[in-house]
Amino acid sequence: MQNTAKQETKTADLLQLGETAVIHSLSTTELSVKLLQMGCLPGKKITHVRSTLGGNPLYLRIDNQFFALRREEAAQIAVLNNSSL
Repeated sequence: MQNTAKQETKTADLLQLGETAVIHSLSTTELSVKLLQMGCLPGKKITHVRSTLGGNPLYLRIDNQFFALRREEAAQIAVLNNSSL
C-alpha cells in the first residue's frame, strides 16, 4: 500500500498554532549548530505550542523540549508538514 499523505516543505516560522510537522533540515548558520546541539534534529516532531501577542517569539515543542525562538530563527528550520501527523 502506498503512502498517499501529502508532504509539504516549509519553515517552522510558518507553522500554525497547534500544528505539528517533522524537522527536515536546518540552515547552515551558527544558530543552527546550537539548535542541533540542543536536540533540534532532523526527523524529530516539532509543534507550535504558543506565541506572544505580537507573534514573536514562537514557543515550539521539539520532542519533550520547549524552545522560544524568534521568527527569523525559526525560519532556519525546514519542516515537512505531513497531513497524517
